[in-house]
Amino acid sequence: MQNTKCNFCGSEEFESRYVEYVYRRNGKYLIVRNVPCEVCLSCGERYYPADALLSIELRFKAIHDEHQLPTQTVEVPIEAFVPA
Repeated sequence: MQNTKCNFCGSEEFESRYVEYVYRRNGKYLIVRNVPCEVCLSCGERYYPADALLSIELRFKAIHDEHQLPTQTVEVPIEAFVPA
């Protein structure tokens, strides 16, 4: 994947990285580690390859339809924001 220009800031400087991606749909989540992307070095916007996003979506569906087990499960506390 080779971006030539950032859609947000117009920068042409990118770096390839592997990042953690949080996929969510209908109040359910899947955290995926080591997802390839290109990061704009000016504003930080991330660009993911389409095949990586499709793979994440398929894995999410398989896990939440209980056809596959996730590698790991974590419990996350949830709070509503209350202004101070």
